Amino acid sequence: MNAEGLGKRLLEKFWWMINLANDNKKTALDIAKEKKVLWLVNLLMNPSQIQKERFDWIMACKRGDTQAVLAFIDHCPDLQRACREENDTPLHHIELPTYKDYLDFLKKPSIGEVKNTTDHNGATPLHRALERKDMLLAKALLIDDGVDRDIADHNGVTVMELLAKLCKENDEWENMCKEIKVNPYLKTSYIRRGTDLDQMRSTLSVVAALLATITFAAGFTLPGGINNTTGEAILAKKAPFLVFLLADVYAMCTAILVLFCLIWSMVSKSDMARLLVDRSVFILMQSLYSTLLAFMTGIYTVIAKRSLWAAILIFVMCSIIGISANKIILHYAIAKFVPAANKRDRMQLLEEGSAGASSARR
Repeated sequence: MNAEGLGKRLLEKFWWMINLANDNKKTALDIAKEKKVLWLVNLLMNPSQIQKERFDWIMACKRGDTQAVLAFIDHCPDLQRACREENDTPLHHIELPTYKDYLDFLKKPSIGEVKNTTDHNGATPLHRALERKDMLLAKALLIDDGVDRDIADHNGVTVMELLAKLCKENDEWENMCKEIKVNPYLKTSYIRRGTDLDQMRSTLSVVAALLATITFAAGFTLPGGINNTTGEAILAKKAPFLVFLLADVYAMCTAILVLFCLIWSMVSKSDMARLLVDRSVFILMQSLYSTLLAFMTGIYTVIAKRSLWAAILIFVMCSIIGISANKIILHYAIAKFVPAANKRDRMQLLEEGSAGASSARR
């Protein structure tokens, strides 16, 4: 093979090194111009002519050839697409010597795009860092706000579960978590990493305050009224009335408890604030269920004797709403029975068409 053929073969295999500079800050193109190698100059100035071979970053990482991996990442035109095709990323395998190196590595824009990419087993780079006990990379990923800690792999294992296991086995991991203020034992059901807690507090507090007000007022507006002589509730001995009263009190107490949780979340540390807001969602759901139950039993108490069929119908309707409040059932019901928003009404289309034609004539 002549020099030109060998050069083309090397460029095809090591295309990602074309723009690297040597100790004298000269690239391959600079040297080719100095040596007046015209075929190489032409090829380097038109890199699209090079038939690029796939770079095996997995083997490069295993060999410890980090410079080659870094060069590939810096000069790969579409790293995200390459990672998607390979169902893997260099971040899943790379091992750098220092914590600062990892921080600088994660600042690369192309790496920022693949920080939450999962491999063929559904594992993120943070999963892999914890599995091989690479504390420096794990620490750098854990403090990164762009890294999702709630992704589960194909076995249903999340990053926080792996981290909690490591902390139980090794005090060094426990100390690392304390240093970066990450609680590995914290499990939230509704709050995800990056959720706007202030916005959630605002929304939850409005709903909780409204429920507390409604249920408080309902406690003094009793079904069936009160005895004007004794001031006692007329239906106090009726079972449906007692259920109404207990449900109403429970709804009011849970709504107020939500407000207390939200207040304390504003002055708590980050992890505890997330936990308080997360639990507030659950408690608020209890308040909503209880409010619905209080409404059903209150209506049943006052109309069951006169119109039993209406009381039963109201009871069934409210029960359906209560059952549908379950997230899984609600998702299915919305997708199955509620018409798609993009199916526009025929009359609306006709009206818009008429309005457009009128505007054109003017």
